[in-house]
Amino acid sequence: MRAAAAAADVATETDGWEAGVRRVQPLNADRVEAPQGTPPIVLLPGFGNCTADYTAPFGDEEASVAAALQRRGFRCYVLPVERKDWFKVARALLTLAYWRGASTTHPGYSWYLERVAELVDQARRETGSEQVDLVAHSAGGWLARAFIGQGEYRQGGANASEDTLGSAELEPHPAVRALVTLGTPHTPPPPDKVKDMTGGALTWVDATWPGACFAGQGVRYVAVAGRAVRGDRDADRRTLSGYAAGSYQQVCGEGHETEGDAVVPLRSALLEGADHVMLDGVFHSMSRVRTFNEPSGLPWYGDERVLDAWLHTLVRP
Repeated sequence: MRAAAAAADVATETDGWEAGVRRVQPLNADRVEAPQGTPPIVLLPGFGNCTADYTAPFGDEEASVAAALQRRGFRCYVLPVERKDWFKVARALLTLAYWRGASTTHPGYSWYLERVAELVDQARRETGSEQVDLVAHSAGGWLARAFIGQGEYRQGGANASEDTLGSAELEPHPAVRALVTLGTPHTPPPPDKVKDMTGGALTWVDATWPGACFAGQGVRYVAVAGRAVRGDRDADRRTLSGYAAGSYQQVCGEGHETEGDAVVPLRSALLEGADHVMLDGVFHSMSRVRTFNEPSGLPWYGDERVLDAWLHTLVRP
């Protein structure tokens, strides 16, 4: 594995860990400006998030990751998603495969991937670019891996079916130049420790297109991971370390003493074969844990203070 940036390049330790939280202030990395001809960015929301979280979080457009990217000269398209859309994932509950832990992305996540296909085509059409860069937050990252590999989504959002899923030859979507994942749970938990919360969909994606599957065919993979909270199973679940212990347990099967971004453990957010950017003191979301409508006030992956620490991976030769 290659390291695109080390934690020391992004953050400076003050007093290290305090009550399981790494109170580190990220440094302002060199500002990244989009070179001429840079492909447009298609930004993919995480599970439970909506478009506004990335375009106008808590009603503030200027504080959005989309605005920050645009200020740097990047053309940014955010997937149209409403929070209620995520209830469509429940379609998988009607399948026997889900209860057997053998789900694919169909039917629970087909709606999301179809929209990705449509937005990729729109971004290419409006900018005249042959390719796009996918920047995917949280669950959007493993869904992006499925999008890159599933041939049925190469025709502008064509409807998937059980008969076509995963039937394409092992070739990447030709319109994707790069995938940057931000706090994505890339690997399912060990089945002997905890059940895959996706009903097997994540397990299927990781087995079908393992690691940086298409790196040898021209797709650039970058996995960005935060190291901000150490899980503590004995702590009050209302604290960050207590909450993180439970979240990490669900994601990787181990929560106590595990480090991550308060939601996704470090070990799960790294992807075999990808460039890795590990950020001290950077949290999973723009929102407080357990909420979507309260700002955390803490630096997250799309924060203006953090953005340039991983954005440089899209502009290097």
